[in-house]
Amino acid sequence: MKREKDLGLSLYYDFYGKFLTEKQAKMFELYYNDDYSLAEIAQECGISRQGVLDTLKRAQAKLMDMEGKLGLVANSKEK
Repeated sequence: MKREKDLGLSLYYDFYGKFLTEKQAKMFELYYNDDYSLAEIAQECGISRQGVLDTLKRAQAKLMDMEGKLGLVANSKEK
């Protein structure tokens, strides 16, 4: 289940990644695409693990919000 969710978020990122802040995009890519742990991202970015988690949650919420408003991913699956 987690894999499917990760795949869905990665697909949303492909469509809506430009709407994320630079920091959100960097952390999203490190976590989902490069398979970094929260601790590794925290060390690289110089913030706490909780800070990384909060940033990832905000990025996820933004991506899902954009899909809710625009529906580009759902529309692309219909074709």
